[in-house]
Amino acid sequence: MSCAAYTPTPPSSSPDALWQALSGTLARAGFEPSDFELRAGPRQDSLDLSGRLLMLRRRSTGHRRCYAVAPGSPWLFTAFADLTGGCFGQPAAH
Repeated sequence: MSCAAYTPTPPSSSPDALWQALSGTLARAGFEPSDFELRAGPRQDSLDLSGRLLMLRRRSTGHRRCYAVAPGSPWLFTAFADLTGGCFGQPAAH
């Protein structure tokens, strides 16, 4: 059995594509995606980002975090770690 190299296509950085990727991550972590909003983060002139800074906010608790979104950045993994690590509180009981 041979393993073929897997080369994923780079994710689109359009707002719709970012939200689609994030909403799936929210659901996998046990959260309701409609309880969150994603928008442009605060401008940081001192940061040299090749992408952009996005803010994820949980509406019901007000918890928020900013993520640098650039090609090749692990922002979605970082967001998942924050979600499962309690940075946004606990998922709502279903």
